[in-house]
Amino acid sequence: MTIKFKLLLLLLFCTILPLVVNVFVSYNSINNRLKNEMIAQYKSQAERLNQSFELSIRGMDNNILSIYQTAELYNFVTESRHTGVETIAKQRRVENLLKILTHSLNDFSNVYLYLDSSHQMFKVNAKYLDVRNQTVPPSESPAWIEETKKHDGNLVVVRNSVPGASAEEPVLFVGRSIPDVIEKRQAGVIGIDLGTTYFQNMLGKDFIVENTEIRDADGTVIYSTVNAPMDDSDQLEIVSETNVYGWTVATYLSKKTLQEIAWDAVKPTVLWGVAFLLAGIVLWLMLSRQISVPIYGLVQRMRKVGKGDFTMSGWTPKHVRKDEIGYLELQFHSMVVRIEELIKREYELKMSESVAQMRALQSQINPHFLYNTLTSIYSEALEVGADNVCKMVKMLSAMFRYTTDHKDDIVTMAAEIEHIRNYLAIQKYRFEHRLEFRIDIPKHLEEAPILKLSLQPIVENAIVHGVSRKGQGTIAISAREEDGRMIVAVTDTAGMVDENEASRLTLHVRESGSLGTSVGLANVHKRIQYLFPGSDGIEIRTSQGQTSVSISWKAGAAS
Repeated sequence: MTIKFKLLLLLLFCTILPLVVNVFVSYNSINNRLKNEMIAQYKSQAERLNQSFELSIRGMDNNILSIYQTAELYNFVTESRHTGVETIAKQRRVENLLKILTHSLNDFSNVYLYLDSSHQMFKVNAKYLDVRNQTVPPSESPAWIEETKKHDGNLVVVRNSVPGASAEEPVLFVGRSIPDVIEKRQAGVIGIDLGTTYFQNMLGKDFIVENTEIRDADGTVIYSTVNAPMDDSDQLEIVSETNVYGWTVATYLSKKTLQEIAWDAVKPTVLWGVAFLLAGIVLWLMLSRQISVPIYGLVQRMRKVGKGDFTMSGWTPKHVRKDEIGYLELQFHSMVVRIEELIKREYELKMSESVAQMRALQSQINPHFLYNTLTSIYSEALEVGADNVCKMVKMLSAMFRYTTDHKDDIVTMAAEIEHIRNYLAIQKYRFEHRLEFRIDIPKHLEEAPILKLSLQPIVENAIVHGVSRKGQGTIAISAREEDGRMIVAVTDTAGMVDENEASRLTLHVRESGSLGTSVGLANVHKRIQYLFPGSDGIEIRTSQGQTSVSISWKAGAAS
């Protein structure tokens, strides 16, 4: 695959993957947030509606009680005979009471009065306020009459047994039986019917939920605004708490609607992502002409050179570029010309042999050569009286011997501290008075085991990212034993790291070690946990303008 298409794949990967992840995360986040908000809103509306029903029926009961407790109504209902002038006058007064009750119910409920002794039914029409009186045989009496009489004067809410009641037919009956306290029987029933108009008025125009069901205590739907069958898998059912009459209000929230709203919210992100992708493709076309075309020409020329064709005729850069590709073209051109000249020389074979011998000698160089070289430098410096150079060479030689000795991964504290002391002393020659250091190691800890070369990366970071950046500072190294653990802390006074940065660095070092400037620390952390199982490893803290990097390991846990 050519570089041109690799760049295209890289562009698509770096554009499409973040876009897809962003859209997926945003879509789910918006969908979940919207779902919770809508459920809360629907739940609140259902609760308010259910409470409104409870208050409405309670208000109707209060209106019923306003005439229920009157002597005129009681005497008229409990009277066994309903003839004569006086009885007719009583009937007129009762009819007026029934009209008053009907008028107070906002023109959507009819009022009924049933006399058990004569089987008479008085009905006041809610719309015209006219009173109709008819005899209802016991076999034809509505079911709500017998149901109401069973509750001995208590409020009863009875559902109409006729399924699918229209707007003109009652859905519910709310009423009370009228007991004859003398004869101890139910003398009659007074009540109100509630049709679909009542529920429509209760829902009103401000109720935003379209699909709503009112259910009784048995879970039977009393009234519903659901006009078409719904897909259960697409609906979230939200049910209110039960009111004192056992009613609940159920509303339905469409998942598809939520998804459409969430998609509309992330659609601009998708459009912008596509726009950036198209812009990236245009940029890729421009860059491919600048990068892949010259590289392709260079590769073609390399193939010819690989086949032994060193002639440069017919291949010269069209224009001199000042970037890396231009430098590569010029250097390749120069290299081919030079190789062509070398081929023409009679000493090519001897030169190749010399180069081979030189490489063989280079591969045989070992640490002893460097030790001997440092010893020679030390001797020359000693002869001319360069004491500082002698000290530096001596310390450098000790450091080199320490680092090239691969026998043990665990050394004594004294050996590791001596190595760090040499390193800091050499750095002291560089920084002079700008660098100060203190080493405080208790005598009884000098033979304690410690990971080899564990302190140098920490001290080096303190110098490079602390003292060097600030211009001066002091590095303090201390050791202690605490609860069966060895702790060595390296503290610098440069204070170039705040608390948040220290926590972030500790997290990266312990979890992945992927942070660029902390690769050495991550390596030390992993080695400590491998060689000293159960150890804490590296921790970075900052306090009072000082940065402290500590390593902690179990003293007796070396594996």
